[in-house]
Amino acid sequence: MSSLCQLFYVSNASRPYEDAVIQDILQTSRRNNRRSDVTGCLLFSGLHFAQVLEGAEAVVAPLARRIAGDPRHANVTVLRESHRPEREYGDWSMAYLHDLGLEDRLEQFMRSPEHDQRDIAEVMARMKPDTVMGALR
Repeated sequence: MSSLCQLFYVSNASRPYEDAVIQDILQTSRRNNRRSDVTGCLLFSGLHFAQVLEGAEAVVAPLARRIAGDPRHANVTVLRESHRPEREYGDWSMAYLHDLGLEDRLEQFMRSPEHDQRDIAEVMARMKPDTVMGALR
């Protein structure tokens, strides 16, 4: 099995978004990700987005550049990019988590030039789909 690229970023939402906009983003992402063999999770906290993407680097890198240019958010900050032997998000073309409780932590990521890898790992762990309960929304 070849190595997979896993990328985690945070960004500022350009404005408040209603659930219908987020659901549209998810529907489009899920359709496109299935075609491109990309998995991951989108988190929206009300003021920030965070997303984990995983797949072939040749797919994830241009996807991340396209996402960074999306006007629905700004200040896209990649916090972790790594290569892994297997997926952490498996069958989830794009899981979703709406978590207001992570707002302070995401704001801290956006404000500080240095990032504690343990804090990043904790947020990413909260974004993992629950194998017992199913996909996050």
